Amino acid sequence: MQDRLPWFLAFLGSIVIATGAGCTGSIDGPSPGGGTPAGGSTNNPGGSSGSGNTGGGMNMMGGTAPAEPGRVTMRRLNQTEYDNTVTDLLGTLSHPAAAFLSDTVANGFDNNGDLLTLSPVRVAQYQQAAASLATEALSGTLRTRNLTCDPTTGDTCVRTFVTTMGERAYRRPLTDDDVNRYLTLAGKVRTAGGMPDDVINAALQAMLVSPSFLFRPEFDPDPTSLTPHALSPYEVASRLSYLVYESMPDDALYSAAKAGQLTAAKDVQTQLQRMLMDSRSRLSQSYAEQWLGVRNVDSAQPDKTLYPTFSAALGTSMKKEVDLYYDEFVRQNLPVDQLLTSNFTYIDDSLAAHYGVAAVGSTTDLKRVTLSTPQRGGLWGMGAVLVATSRGNRTSPVSRGRFTLDALMCAPPPPPPANVQPPSDATITATDERTFLAMHRSDPTCAACHNLMDPIGLALENYDAIGKWRDTDKGKTIDASGTLPDGTNINGRAQLEAALAKDTRMPACLASNLLEYSLGRHLTDNDQPYVKQVAKAPAGGKPGVRDLLMNVVASDAFRMRQAETVAMGGKQ
Repeated sequence: MQDRLPWFLAFLGSIVIATGAGCTGSIDGPSPGGGTPAGGSTNNPGGSSGSGNTGGGMNMMGGTAPAEPGRVTMRRLNQTEYDNTVTDLLGTLSHPAAAFLSDTVANGFDNNGDLLTLSPVRVAQYQQAAASLATEALSGTLRTRNLTCDPTTGDTCVRTFVTTMGERAYRRPLTDDDVNRYLTLAGKVRTAGGMPDDVINAALQAMLVSPSFLFRPEFDPDPTSLTPHALSPYEVASRLSYLVYESMPDDALYSAAKAGQLTAAKDVQTQLQRMLMDSRSRLSQSYAEQWLGVRNVDSAQPDKTLYPTFSAALGTSMKKEVDLYYDEFVRQNLPVDQLLTSNFTYIDDSLAAHYGVAAVGSTTDLKRVTLSTPQRGGLWGMGAVLVATSRGNRTSPVSRGRFTLDALMCAPPPPPPANVQPPSDATITATDERTFLAMHRSDPTCAACHNLMDPIGLALENYDAIGKWRDTDKGKTIDASGTLPDGTNINGRAQLEAALAKDTRMPACLASNLLEYSLGRHLTDNDQPYVKQVAKAPAGGKPGVRDLLMNVVASDAFRMRQAETVAMGGKQ
């Protein structure tokens, strides 16, 4: 087809550039409810399965008016979402997004709509992927799955193919205008000499570069209204699906949207509960790895001379440990504070040897174990988190302290003054970390921030740069004692995590991170009422990890959007 129709790729490019590159304006014509799509946002720093509001939404303003639910820039599918979506849509075994430009990360997450931009290079990559995917999808065993009509019947088959495949690709029913565009394209392909299969191939390629596929548009039914409005059931389904599956809605979720069953908070929670238990759920893997900064641990390259036992396979096991650990908190709704104080984890024999615990009899699958050694337990007992907060040739108490304050407490210390020159690596490694940091804190310019970070990081000094236990550093016995800013005395990981677990900032911080990841945008001060509601403990108990998720999807921030005119400062 490409040899006979060389104009086609340029035609597809014009579709994307004309209707999608700006990420604003009308997308493929009016939505089923009319209106225009969204864009833009501002920035910010950082029980039971049925917990959370189960009514029509969370009224954050004392019952008088809803809080502003915010507005998400129309999100392009990131690399992971693209690959997962084409797999679920077409059954492909390829992973075309591996060749795409890397996505930009904000606050640790790769799904921020403000940063998921579209460049000419990316457009070309989408076009190339669409051509390859369409050929694969309409060939061999995949042809029967993806093509349920006879292309020789002309527009009859085109209409059938477009309405069935298009509904799944667009994550909503197609309008008459949508279908007519594909029929017009079919006519142009035939006029250019295309055969029946070429017509279907062209329709599928066009579908795969359509902004309605590549983006997740959300429309304002009345762009002139200043009032926040509920998302359509299809838009809620997409938000929920890309949160849990990182892919298009499954049949059960899409059917619920089609039946109008995603308008009440309790209906969204019901779907979330089902999806979290599904084997296709990727939330624990994607969210936990990004939140904890461990996604690339398997590609870490510690100094081979200093740390010869580290390997990519060990790093992969470390990542899996984090995934399975967090997933248990989601599935069992374990209390948030136990993320730091639990006495269980998941290991294989390589991790068992690394941690100095009994082997589990598996070199492939990780098994759940109850820990009896005080050296391991909680997030800070995990190799992945320890490696991610170290340097290639040494530990970094400062990084470990900063990470704790930022990711777990949402209270990051300010950056060092611009006129402060960081010490050289040779200076740092000339002595043990405790001695060096004591000298560093003698400078009043550095002391204020380091007094916050250093006691946390130094409590973890028994773990080397690859998370292995050690008793000495530079020939000195490690002293893991210290005093936290609130006056709490600690000595070592267990006491540090016990103290951190009592910090009242932690549930709200975890709620804030989950809300930001779920919405795909930075949070603002206007979102703080939602953060407080998401972090709220169920009656008579502590908030569980799944409680937070249930509260997120029940919130107006998740199920509503701010009016376009308000988000754009009143301009139309």
